[in-house]
Amino acid sequence: MKKLLLIILLAALSACSKTSEEYLSEAKALYKNKEYNKAISLYDKACEKGSLKSCMFLADIYKKGAVVNIDNTKSLNYYKKSFLLADNYCQQNIKDACKTLSYLYENGLGVNIDLAKADNASSKACDLGDAASCYYQARINADNMTAFILYTDNACQNNMAYACLVLGNTYLTGFNESMAEIEKDTEKGISYINKACEMNNEICANLADIYISGDDLEQDYNTAVTYYETALKHYEKLCTEKNDDNPACRSIDIIKSKYSFDNNTIY
Repeated sequence: MKKLLLIILLAALSACSKTSEEYLSEAKALYKNKEYNKAISLYDKACEKGSLKSCMFLADIYKKGAVVNIDNTKSLNYYKKSFLLADNYCQQNIKDACKTLSYLYENGLGVNIDLAKADNASSKACDLGDAASCYYQARINADNMTAFILYTDNACQNNMAYACLVLGNTYLTGFNESMAEIEKDTEKGISYINKACEMNNEICANLADIYISGDDLEQDYNTAVTYYETALKHYEKLCTEKNDDNPACRSIDIIKSKYSFDNNTIY
């Protein structure tokens, strides 16, 4: 009997010793299996143990009514827990927490709206290497070309391909999306777009268009074809069955309309 009680006690202690990440991992598996009640129970345990992702997940599903009935009180409580965790973790220089903190301040979730604090948290997340936060900073500072270039470059250096493309186009045209001006620099522009192409092959089609147009560079059909083919291989992996509703399949048609594969001739 004593041995049985010891086994039960050890099992209970083992269950209590699970980390927030272990609870979160189990919750995700159950949720994917559509065992929603069990999953939510484990998300709650992970949240109580300090999992910011779990608290945010629960706040969102109770707000939107995803797999549970809408419950604004529960949603608010989980947002409040999320805010406390995000604020604490951001002070510990955890970039994802700073990004979440910015989102909570900006939208007034679990805390009063405070755009200045949202901006500060986003800026810190960028400094810590979060590309999305850097690009957010670039957009809200778009009227200041110096700040726009700095933040967009940070996002690009942190592997956001779209930011590299935007910065490349800015140098090619001499304007950003807010029409703030900068001196044109074709070499820098092509360098950034080439970097974007290396990170995300679908952007190689943009580079091909530049070599075809001849607006910023001397026309070079052979180089254009090379970049089109790189983009084409990318889209072919995403278009396994011909489907006009699939954006990848439509992109293949657009690329093929621009040159002939038989003789690499641009139409």
